[in-house]
Amino acid sequence: MPTREEMRSLAEEIVGSYADRVAGIAELRETVKMDLKGFQDSRTAMAKELHADLAKSVSDMKVAVSTQLKELDASHTAMSRELKTDLAKVRPALAEEDRKRQAEAREFIGELCQAVAEGKATVKTLLNEFDSAYQAMSQELKADLGKICPALKEEDRKRQSEARQFKGELAKAVAEGKAATHALLGDFGEMQAAAREEWQILSATMLAQRMGAAVEVEPVIEKTVEEATEITPETAALSDRVFEYLANHPDGTRLVELEQEFGVARIQMARLLKDLMDENKVKKQELLYLAI
Repeated sequence: MPTREEMRSLAEEIVGSYADRVAGIAELRETVKMDLKGFQDSRTAMAKELHADLAKSVSDMKVAVSTQLKELDASHTAMSRELKTDLAKVRPALAEEDRKRQAEAREFIGELCQAVAEGKATVKTLLNEFDSAYQAMSQELKADLGKICPALKEEDRKRQSEARQFKGELAKAVAEGKAATHALLGDFGEMQAAAREEWQILSATMLAQRMGAAVEVEPVIEKTVEEATEITPETAALSDRVFEYLANHPDGTRLVELEQEFGVARIQMARLLKDLMDENKVKKQELLYLAI
């Protein structure tokens, strides 16, 4: 983000080079005008040449296409006669081949039906064996599970304790991060306001040079977070809807779920929840918000 001094230096450089840029633009306009005239003349001459070449090419193409169509028609007629003659010769052989294939197909279908019947018997035997093995394995697993259940419960209790400790540390880190972020946002807002003021001064100076008159620059007024989140009828209605939603979900709701449910930004939803907690309508337990 540029500082106030950098913006002032940039403004001085832009104002100083204004006259040179105006003269350069005028010279560039004349050059472009001459280039465009030369391009138009050459384009007109090229169009005339292309029209003449196109007319000649179309005439030659018509003659060539007519000749090729006649040759194609003659070759098509000759090929048709040859195909009819060849087809008459091979018809008996094709009929005999078709009879042989039908006989082979009937034989194959019979063998396939026999194989399917044998396969059904085999599959039934395998399924019976698999069921017996499954029952035996199930009994072994139940016995092993009965032995390790106490150890699993103890491990689960340890993990829950570690999870609660981690949640506490995470909540502390989040609070510290929020404080640091708030400080950074304050510094960023001051730098942005200074840069914006310098940019308005630059714009006013440039406008004064173009119009030949002085222009006053209105000072930049920054809104605080409290002003930006001022209570309006819309926010009050949204606050009531959020409270009603929490009241209908007694087990608690996370912040991300409320964002998705009402379609508002995280910072706005967090502000509404803070107001509800200040009014003793809502409380927070770990990561969950609950109606009181």
